[in-house]
Amino acid sequence: MAKILIVDDEENIRRTLKSALDRRGHETVTADDYKQGREFARADFDLIFLDVLLPDGNGLDLLREILSENKNRIVVMISGHADVDMAVEAIHAGAYDFIEKPLSLERILITVDNADRAVRLLNEKNRLSSLLYGDFIGKSPEVKKLKEDIARSAPKASRFLILGENGTGKELVAHMIHRLGRLPDGPFIAVNCAALPSELVESELFGHVKGAFTGAGKDRKGRFQEANRGSIFLDEISEMSLTAQAKVLRAVETMEISAVGSDKAIKIDCNIIAASNKDLNKSVVDGKFREDLLYRLNVVQFKIPPLRDRKEDIAHLADYFLGKFANESGTTAKKLTEKAIDYLTKYNYPGNIRELKNLMERVHIYCDLPEIGQSDLEQFVSSFDQAESPAFLKDAVARFEEGFINSAIRRNNGNITEAARQLGIERSHLYKKLKRYKEK
Repeated sequence: MAKILIVDDEENIRRTLKSALDRRGHETVTADDYKQGREFARADFDLIFLDVLLPDGNGLDLLREILSENKNRIVVMISGHADVDMAVEAIHAGAYDFIEKPLSLERILITVDNADRAVRLLNEKNRLSSLLYGDFIGKSPEVKKLKEDIARSAPKASRFLILGENGTGKELVAHMIHRLGRLPDGPFIAVNCAALPSELVESELFGHVKGAFTGAGKDRKGRFQEANRGSIFLDEISEMSLTAQAKVLRAVETMEISAVGSDKAIKIDCNIIAASNKDLNKSVVDGKFREDLLYRLNVVQFKIPPLRDRKEDIAHLADYFLGKFANESGTTAKKLTEKAIDYLTKYNYPGNIRELKNLMERVHIYCDLPEIGQSDLEQFVSSFDQAESPAFLKDAVARFEEGFINSAIRRNNGNITEAARQLGIERSHLYKKLKRYKEK
């Protein structure tokens, strides 16, 4: 059965839809405005019914916001003031369907059934793609070592920590760990920790029993239980609240979970793969991440190098992406000239592989000639010269200073006075620097 969110400011519609869907075994949650709908939509709903006109915003804007985070979300727009132009706009924006008020219960139930089938097909596609997921693209020594380390450790361990900047491919590494690990035939369950609403995080991760809270119309498995005999990927785990971290710590330590509203322990067996784009040691010092959880997760650690540190892979990656986009569109792959490749390798890619991929997609779409030259790239990338600018150097120096100071604090077990003495600065000056870092 499906997990459904209803976002509508009319109480009778929320109540009627929820009652009808709950009776058929679905789990429904309701929201009455844009703000609450946006918050709840971050959870893992199979289907969202979304009103166009909300008291504090436009439902079409919320539709675009939801799909910008996950283009596979199934969102059905509903409206009592619809016209053809509005329906066309909603479909073009990515809505699964558009239903006019007054709502037909028969139409609603057919839509739910169709969406449920679509979700099952997508889940099966994700399961198969996890088994077939490609390796890291690149021939640099850093990539070669990363692949060797994954192949050596994945079959033996069950807890992994992946560190790397945004866009470096942390989820790709997680898929590789799953595919090469001890439970490759099981499910791969990905959880975006940064998108979990605080009031729903426990239910999302560990599930709940019927009646555990308002809206809990039936028992529901959490993400940990769904990952049993497979792998759970906790992406951006540093964004979890300390309360949620404590719950995850218990699950990692005992490999047991308890659903919300139940005291029954459920045994689980899965690989636990966590990832973060932050320095978790610094987060521990700042009191934002539990040290005991870090120790539990950090059994096998992979650090993914940023693209600027493996520039010999840039040409290979660019060719790969151009070939991929050509294959998807049924066209011939474009080629980069030597000058174009040289131009690409001079950039530092703050967005890493994701940024290079997006650039190659734009080039594939807008460049008509079979060969791509430097001038073709220049029209899409106006910020390449920033890599050598004073602002870039200033930022690099600031990042080094922050890391150096935090290392001194860790060496002295958080003793600011002793750290300041070793750094050769006044304690008051060190406090000012730490305050500035926290305000960034």
